[in-house]
Amino acid sequence: MPARPEDLFARLDALGIATATHDHPPLFTVEDSKRLRGDLPGGHCKNLFLKDKRGELFLAVVLEDRRIDLKWLSKRVDARNLSFAKAELL
Repeated sequence: MPARPEDLFARLDALGIATATHDHPPLFTVEDSKRLRGDLPGGHCKNLFLKDKRGELFLAVVLEDRRIDLKWLSKRVDARNLSFAKAELL
């Protein structure tokens, strides 16, 4: 059974890791995120949902201003020709 957000926060608390949560509507672009967050400090990331030719799925989480070369990433994660996965696979 998948963990709930409360389980994650309880575990982080047990490990002495402080957290702060900022709820927001779904965002689909880095530009949308920048507009919504305003001056919220910290590193901001984007999530890339990817699939390779074998049907393997990957989630790459990178800093929002980082460009990702999918050929380079394919080699790093032993994938075959990474491309963006379709939303239906989520």
